[in-house]
Amino acid sequence: METIMQFGRYAGVPVEWIVLHRTQEKLLVLSRYILDARRMFPDCIYTSWARSTLRSWMNQDFFQELFSPEEQKQVLTADVFTPDCPGFGSYGNHHTQDKLFLLSEEELYQYLPNPASRTAPAEPHAAEYSQDLKDFVNLLPFYREQQNCWWWLRTTGDEPNNFGVVWSDGSVFALGHYANYERGIRPAMYLAMQ
Repeated sequence: METIMQFGRYAGVPVEWIVLHRTQEKLLVLSRYILDARRMFPDCIYTSWARSTLRSWMNQDFFQELFSPEEQKQVLTADVFTPDCPGFGSYGNHHTQDKLFLLSEEELYQYLPNPASRTAPAEPHAAEYSQDLKDFVNLLPFYREQQNCWWWLRTTGDEPNNFGVVWSDGSVFALGHYANYERGIRPAMYLAMQ
């Protein structure tokens, strides 16, 4: 059974988190819902999680909006490793220091092995922020009721201008979508145990 906790607010709404892993010192959590939709990078160029504008935004403006100053103190800085893009050794293979990050494909399979556990609806404000999500939800009747949307992974796809995506049914498109597409954001983070 999933453990759900509330921590922080976004667009005036309390944020719910799924606890993926727990130790005596910290929790690894993932947002239960898609909170926003953004491009990994504004242009379709070779990039990486380390160089992405999405990473910068998540760890600056997004982080500041999500959490109060007191809550920010509970969020740990994590050493986040992102593997190479196959065949493009210089795009990936980075360690970054992040408060907020996206799951890698490996972490996704480790903590959410069942496709049904990976599905996530978008918060209403996320669809309002993103024409891409709004079109996805409104144009496909099958998904209109469930509201599940696709969301980014930080792992590159078959080229370093593509990033992995979790589909609305929980399956993974490992070849990836272009970095300049808007896809859902489900932040992950480590929280210090109180």
